[in-house]
Amino acid sequence: MSNIIEIDFSKKLEIKIDNKLPVGLEDLSLSLLSFNKQFHKFVESETDELTDVGSELLIKEVRKGSIVVELVSQAAPIVPLIWSGGSLYEWANVVQSTCNWLLGKSDRPPKDMAKQDLQEWNKIVEPIAKDNGSQMNINVSDGGKVVNQFILNSNEAAAIQNRIGRLIEDIDIPQENKHLKKVMYWYQTKFDPNSDTGNKAIIDDISKTALKVIFENNALKEAMLHPDPSLVKPWQELAFVVDVEVQTVRGKPKMYNVLNYYPEYTFDPDED
Repeated sequence: MSNIIEIDFSKKLEIKIDNKLPVGLEDLSLSLLSFNKQFHKFVESETDELTDVGSELLIKEVRKGSIVVELVSQAAPIVPLIWSGGSLYEWANVVQSTCNWLLGKSDRPPKDMAKQDLQEWNKIVEPIAKDNGSQMNINVSDGGKVVNQFILNSNEAAAIQNRIGRLIEDIDIPQENKHLKKVMYWYQTKFDPNSDTGNKAIIDDISKTALKVIFENNALKEAMLHPDPSLVKPWQELAFVVDVEVQTVRGKPKMYNVLNYYPEYTFDPDED
């Protein structure tokens, strides 16, 4: 059996980093390594163990000027049957869709994301996230013609890393501390939209004791302070359905962090 690897040189994926500052060798190496790992996972998720498709990206050329790396993949007769535009074209679509999701432009990632995946995406954008004014261009060409292009600037890369940090933080919070769609009603309020001090609420499913309440963000708080006017009663007399994180001290619940609010379920607790 031949061990010769056939490479499809007609299709190329070019990563170009227009840097303003020198790029650390470790940052660049980890970025490319993580890019390759995610490509490998993409190919594995789209094929089965009986499908012989190479899942490794190979460096064809590194050009001078800005940092320009040309990548190619292994050729296989079955590739056009799986991805009409080729594996590099489809992978570039996944890269763009993933970045758009991390930027909040779409609701769902194109592929399931574990903590390790998020950490690798963090490394992929690291070279430009720390270099203000830089950008990363990802181009896919077929026979010399560009068929897919995606540009990510340093501000977007930094925003992606911030989102990744929050997502990893959510993963690290023990799930037993998160409670979804629980009814919360106010026990005490300060009636001050600019302060959380003095606000306490009860969630009977978690604790009969009134606990201090904080909000994950101001937009969430504002939404809860201005419920549907058709409910007639002021917000502090209504019951809300929320997702909360219970924060404890020495194992005892002490505070609710409201993570999400479902306005359509808000109701008057005094009604039958």
